[in-house]
Amino acid sequence: MAQRSRSKTASTARLSRQELREIAAKRQRNSNLMLIGGGIVLAAIVGLIIYANVKSSQPVGEEQSLPTLGNVHIAQGSTSPIQYNSTPPTSGPHYPGLAPWAVYREPIRYEQLIHNLEDGGVAIYYQCEDDCPELVEQLDSFARPLIAAGRHLVVVRNDPTWTGDVGAASPLHQDMDAQIALVAWQRIDKFDEFDEARIRAFFERYEGIDHHAG
Repeated sequence: MAQRSRSKTASTARLSRQELREIAAKRQRNSNLMLIGGGIVLAAIVGLIIYANVKSSQPVGEEQSLPTLGNVHIAQGSTSPIQYNSTPPTSGPHYPGLAPWAVYREPIRYEQLIHNLEDGGVAIYYQCEDDCPELVEQLDSFARPLIAAGRHLVVVRNDPTWTGDVGAASPLHQDMDAQIALVAWQRIDKFDEFDEARIRAFFERYEGIDHHAG
């Protein structure tokens, strides 16, 4: 009788050790699965970050990416000491103050609006031989709701004959060779027909990105 009792106790002990080994093995499998799962999630996050960075550097349409001409401030009312590398310009010497975010019917100095670009704004320039009321109305309808919502957007006329209020010796704007120019910091896209999808894609990509040095 005592022998059977000892045998039963030993069997129970052996079964308990087996169960412990199975529990330990199960825990190890679960730990391995968690590590693998965590690695997959981490790899996915890194991949998404890389994809987002690459995507943000790609053009949204047919715009050009231009080298920066710097963020130097110049005296209000003065002319840029260097020639800009695009018309309208996308970076370079500019005035310290911002033009209010708005739709303008008259030209504004390039040197003024470059600061708006530096502050994360987008400028839509239009240039027409006549008053192009239909294009102006289309741009107006696109821009005003965004500006009213606090977005950083300016719509302004480009006039290659404009000499400003003081009648400068040479025009303060240049011919931009297109009816429409979308301009952000170091980015420009030009075309001749109103294309809301193209304008919106450019605006949503580049608006709100601060470009102050440092």
